Formats: sequence, structure tokens, C-alpha cells
Amino acid sequence: MEGNIYMEITKESKDHLIEQIENLCGRRPLFYLKFCSCKEFANDVCNGDLYANNPTYFRDLELKTGERGQGDSCELISYIETERITMCDSETGNIIMTAPKGTFKVQFEGDNSVPMVCFVGIPLREMNIVDADEKHADFFFPFTEEEYALMEEKFGKYCIIISARELENKIQKYCIRQNCDYVFDGIDYCPQNRIDRIQAFNTGSKERFLYKNEDLSYQREYRLALACEMPEDHFIKIGKLEEATILETSELSNMKFTIHYTSHNIEDSIKD
Repeated sequence: MEGNIYMEITKESKDHLIEQIENLCGRRPLFYLKFCSCKEFANDVCNGDLYANNPTYFRDLELKTGERGQGDSCELISYIETERITMCDSETGNIIMTAPKGTFKVQFEGDNSVPMVCFVGIPLREMNIVDADEKHADFFFPFTEEEYALMEEKFGKYCIIISARELENKIQKYCIRQNCDYVFDGIDYCPQNRIDRIQAFNTGSKERFLYKNEDLSYQREYRLALACEMPEDHFIKIGKLEEATILETSELSNMKFTIHYTSHNIEDSIKD
């Protein structure tokens, strides 16, 4: 990006612009990223063959390698730590019994075999807007130099940029054909003891697939989890992706995205 000169955009102007574009395009990402270690796997993705793994695989991966990231020993497990438990008479307040601190573990056995496919998704408001006028807006990825430097090592040599609308439509049609429920949304990185996370596990809500611990927030993950049997070859075959491009991961920092528009509202928001 060196050598390019862009206008400075205030936070207020950016917020106005993003809000107007979201009114047209929605709040979900405009595209998804899928990283692969080799070109063959990248071609599989473009052909609509999405390789799935289950929570057991990701738990075992951290235990096997000792590295937390792609592997996550807490995957689809809710741990609730208590400092002290007391039982008392509600009328007198007298303490009847106490118990020392401990850890509760909540896990659904059926989750161990659920097929999951992971992507990176970046909503428009998280992108870096670098230039805008009445007709267009330019964006770069929001990754830091350190994140770019580690991407190939952590995620893979190749990256597929996929149209969000096409991917979401094909996933929906696949699940209709297979007659299976699914969830596909962004991961919420939060503490284990946050109330909505606890409730998702207590009620068995499918949203329980969308929580991970805060230390993994750099992954910016969007997750697909399907209520079906894992295919024997592990491939979720949604059909060829026409709007997908393979890049080397090292090229991502140079990628500029331009949105062209003619909306009267957007023009007004930039002029304000």
C-alpha cells in the first residue's frame, strides 16, 4: 500500500457512510475468506467441496500439538467456575451448607460428531475505509502488519475470497436438499461465564456453536455447523462457486476493495 495517498476520513463520516451502505447490502460480510495449505485444497473450495471437521478434531488438535489456535481444547464445551456455593434459609438468611469452589462442565455428546466448516468473515464496518466520494468508497482489510506476517504460517499459503451472497445461498440450498438444520454466523468471542453463553448451552440452542473464548478473537471466524451426519469423505458439496478467487496469502495486504454506488442517501452522507 506504500505510495498510495488517500483522503483522511473522520470517524463520523465513516459511520454515516457505512450505515448507508449497510442499508443497501446488509450487515453481514460482503465476502468470506477460506485459507488452505495447498492449491489442490483451494481448488476444492472453488468447486464447492467444503472440507468439514467436528469439535472432537479441534479439541484433540490442541492437545496433540500443544498449540492453541486452529486447535481448541474448549471447543463446544462450557466450563463454569464457581468461587463458593452456599445454601441458606431464605427467611432467616442462616447458611445451611457451603461447598468449595469448583468447575462445572457442560457438553452435549451429540456435538462431538457435528460437521463444521470455518471461514474468516469481516463485516464492512470492520474494514479500513481509505477513500470515498459521491460515487465510490475504497477499503482495505483491517489486519495489522503482525497479523499479515503470521497468516501464512497460521492459516495456510493460499486464500480463497468468496462472494458472501453466493456462498450463503448455496449453503441454504444444500441444507434444504439434505433436509438438515444449520447455523452459519460470526463467532462471539466472550468469557465462559457470560450469561447468554451459559444459557445457550443450558437450553441446547444451536447458537452454542457460535461461542469461543476471547483469546481467539483474532481469527474473525464465521462458522457453519450442520445438523447432519458427517459425510464419509468429510466434504460438504454445495456446488461450484462461480464468484471465488484464489490468491496467495502474501498478496492479501495489497487487496483494495471498491464499492461503487449512485444512492442519493449515500451521496448526502459523504457531503455532510
